[in-house]
Amino acid sequence: MAARRGDRSGALAEPCLGVQWLFAQDEEISLGHHASLPAPAASIGGGMPRRLANLVLLAAVASLLATGIVAWLLPESAATWLYVAHRIAGITLVLALVWKYAIARRSLRRRGLVGASVWLGLATALATVLTAGLGLAWTAGLVSFDRPLAYSALNLHVMSGLALGTLLVLHGLVRGEARPALISLAGRRTALRGIGLLAASFVLSVAFDRVALARRVTGSRHARSFTGNAFPVTIWSLDSVPAIDIAAWRLRVSGAVSRPAELSFADLAELPRREASAVIDCTGGWWSEQVWSGIGLADLLERAGIAPSATRIEVISVTGHRWTFDRAEAERAIFASHVGNEALSPGHGYPLRLVVPGLRGFLWIKWVGEVVAA
Repeated sequence: MAARRGDRSGALAEPCLGVQWLFAQDEEISLGHHASLPAPAASIGGGMPRRLANLVLLAAVASLLATGIVAWLLPESAATWLYVAHRIAGITLVLALVWKYAIARRSLRRRGLVGASVWLGLATALATVLTAGLGLAWTAGLVSFDRPLAYSALNLHVMSGLALGTLLVLHGLVRGEARPALISLAGRRTALRGIGLLAASFVLSVAFDRVALARRVTGSRHARSFTGNAFPVTIWSLDSVPAIDIAAWRLRVSGAVSRPAELSFADLAELPRREASAVIDCTGGWWSEQVWSGIGLADLLERAGIAPSATRIEVISVTGHRWTFDRAEAERAIFASHVGNEALSPGHGYPLRLVVPGLRGFLWIKWVGEVVAA
């Protein structure tokens, strides 16, 4: 019999995307679980209402994923507020876990470790604790990009966060309640709890920012500025360092240009030399300021006769890693052949890497092999 709209006994949410058959064995248990729960807006141990706690957790995780990913793609000047929002959402997640713990404990006492949906919930809980724990440990300076492991703890935080997002979607499909009835959450007490939670998150975020621990707004920590090639080597997408024969290497310029070209390393010496002091801020959690020198991308495009109508510039590595930039953004960039007074090392992009001040390090394409105007 279909559940009536006003029926708050908690019927199991309608599964989709083929998930239903995977968890059919849990249906009877889940229905019994929902039927035994108190009213939807009931508080757990006098704390936050169950539904509100779940919605806060969902909103916090969604905010963390959105702010974390979008901030990577924007110039730092435009993304500052996203980094602040990311920290506030992270603290909100940690505080809301206090109430979620009580909910989960009651559920496990009733159901035990029976059924795939329970294990899915436990996996989601583990990913939540791991993601939040790594984020807090990074903020407090307990871990860094080079300790306790040689692999950055911030990268582990990102990977566990992406896994959490996937698990949370599956968990919601399997265990979510039909029609959350948000109206049941309306009320002065609920509003005060929500406002109090956000206020506490904001205050704690400000406190963490005051501690700072040599972090930039992105969360990255300083690593060996003005040291030539001595700053950390990070390779995007797990590419290996290519073996490049400089005699055979060519920089190809193509697309919306009147004079396509394939330039040798020696040919680049004919272009004006450009130099800039710029900060590379790696998504692995470190930053370093260096003096970069090489050729201006604007000079290269002018030599090739870029079409006035061209608006996008794609830079492609010999490894296949690529990114497309707005023309105005690209024309501020340098193709660096040197850092400090040293030729780039193979790990840092020899013979040529892109330097784009204000953008995150994974957009500073290494081992450049081609430029395409469009």
